[in-house]
Amino acid sequence: MLSKQRQEELSDLAEFIANEYCPNNLIEPKIIAKKNNISYCYGNYENAFDGLLEHEFGDFHIYLNLDRLKHAHTPRTRFTFAHELGHYFIDEHRNSLLNGHTPSHPSFTDFSSKNPIELEADFFAASLLLPKNRLLQDCFRRKFEFVLIEELSQKYQTSITATLLKFASIGNHPIMIVCLINNAVKWYKCSHDFPFKWLRKPLSKDTIAGEYFYDKTKYNEEIEVTANDWFENVWDNDVDRPFFEKCIYSDQHNFVLSILWEL
Repeated sequence: MLSKQRQEELSDLAEFIANEYCPNNLIEPKIIAKKNNISYCYGNYENAFDGLLEHEFGDFHIYLNLDRLKHAHTPRTRFTFAHELGHYFIDEHRNSLLNGHTPSHPSFTDFSSKNPIELEADFFAASLLLPKNRLLQDCFRRKFEFVLIEELSQKYQTSITATLLKFASIGNHPIMIVCLINNAVKWYKCSHDFPFKWLRKPLSKDTIAGEYFYDKTKYNEEIEVTANDWFENVWDNDVDRPFFEKCIYSDQHNFVLSILWEL
């Protein structure tokens, strides 16, 4: 996980760029690329990458892979485009390409990378498409409910996952996001002030995600769980501390995205 200080630096950088190029409207990565003389194209590259930033002879070019991104206007395509812009606008990333220290390399924007460079580009992308100050205005005096994330996702044309990850960083309400595939945690991220960090292994049947993996039970609404259902090393007086859990399911991939927040 990126440090809070690094998140703030990247958030400020992304917000400056958003305000500079798209001050009053939806953030358009294509506009930002054009105004910085970054060429781009959409193509079919099978499973080689989601996006790729290439530097050659002083020029930068972004490749976007429609075999994985479906078409040019999906939230995932917008995020991938913003991710590659992150590699350009983050000084250390761009200079590494300019100096030949880092070759062009494929990026996969599924939020599972542990590479610090990819984590930074992911965070930049979420911060560019969901600028912090605009997000804070939208959340002002709003109680946290999952419907808020859905509204923000529609407004900014971002995926639910990207919206959650940016929301987790703004300090409005502590949340945790857990991605599970085949009853195993693929990744998890949380607000810096979320009260628990250590997930139980294996996943408890008493969690909503656990119910899905054990008997395919699904819930459309958020359901109350306790700290002890999800976390290890819970103090005795926190065992029954209540949380809400909301799940997003994909039967095709045996996938669950769980969102946890305190009541």
